[in-house]
Amino acid sequence: MNESRRITQNLLFALLSLVFFLVPPHAVAEKADRNKPIEMTAASGTSDLANNVQTLEGTVVLVQGTMRMTAERMRVKRDAQDRIFAELFGTPAAQITFREKREGFDDFMEGTADRAEFDDRSNTIKLFGRARLKNGGDELAGEYIYYNSVSEVIQALGRIPEPGDAKRPTEAAPGAASPRVRIVIQPRQSGDAKPAADAKPAPNKK
Repeated sequence: MNESRRITQNLLFALLSLVFFLVPPHAVAEKADRNKPIEMTAASGTSDLANNVQTLEGTVVLVQGTMRMTAERMRVKRDAQDRIFAELFGTPAAQITFREKREGFDDFMEGTADRAEFDDRSNTIKLFGRARLKNGGDELAGEYIYYNSVSEVIQALGRIPEPGDAKRPTEAAPGAASPRVRIVIQPRQSGDAKPAADAKPAPNKK
């Protein structure tokens, strides 16, 4: 690996490590959501009973507890344990949206993208194309964002990954612009990210 490519790779890894600062401590999604039923509504739907696949179209909404996802079209496959894998598709004028309450706080993680994949079994959401993930005033933008709502892991790329990317380091092709992600972190002010009303206050120290 030549020196310029090594520097590009190291800079990209350093930038991706900053992603974890986007989510404050304990910014995990509402834990009870994963034990709630999944509800889906749409203007129309078709079912492939042989393959256990449903296709929903027209202002599709998927809700599980405080989590809410919207799309123009959604393809849902259910496994033997009734866990689902959903592919959500937006339109050029209307991206898919994602929103879920943070555990113990009154604010939300919110995302948008051209396309998304929701895996109920692994508690993951993948955003593809013009992807954005927001928490309050903080924002992460890229062509691809991976979010695990239980482990609190967030990953981002400046381009949509290809098969096999997870098995090798990300590096720019010779002579090509390096992939970029954008992170905006707002200054913290008193009163930001207030705990929810039912959160236990810290004990008084005397």
